[in-house]
Amino acid sequence: MSDPILQFTQTGLAELISAKNAGIKATITHMACGDKSYSPQPNQTRLVNERQRADILDYEELSPTQLRLGAVFKGDLEYEVREIGLFLSSGTLLAVHSQPNQLLTYKSANSSWLQKLTLDISPLPTNSINVVVGTENINLLLANELATMAAATIDNMHRHIELLFRVNQLKKQKV
Repeated sequence: MSDPILQFTQTGLAELISAKNAGIKATITHMACGDKSYSPQPNQTRLVNERQRADILDYEELSPTQLRLGAVFKGDLEYEVREIGLFLSSGTLLAVHSQPNQLLTYKSANSSWLQKLTLDISPLPTNSINVVVGTENINLLLANELATMAAATIDNMHRHIELLFRVNQLKKQKV
């Protein structure tokens, strides 16, 4: 089995070059997943069968030429993940990750799945890319779950306090 392929697209590279020539940087803002596996092509402008798109929520510079990007895919969709794409703020497909007949992972219904992708930017024009993170910290992804657990704990403590007050009232009545 060969290594998974990350293919930069011609339109993505053209947009990076155009942005650099204008003195600005193009920005990566989204990651998308689809359920078709194939050998990515340079002339590709979209995923073959995109199923879901999410904001980039995590970004780490591993080295001057390597970035690690993360996105969370939530919701009730269920599908095999066989293609992953990175998109610029303009909606242009910058890069595609896929491999023929290869399952990358599985997105089950009503689940959250965190996808991290390491991107080697050495083939790209120098200083031509920026990453926009949708939220400040990937740990915020747990906010809903933690809030639900905290509310349940507080509710449970409230019930215990009410029970203690009731026990004290019953003790006073017996005395």
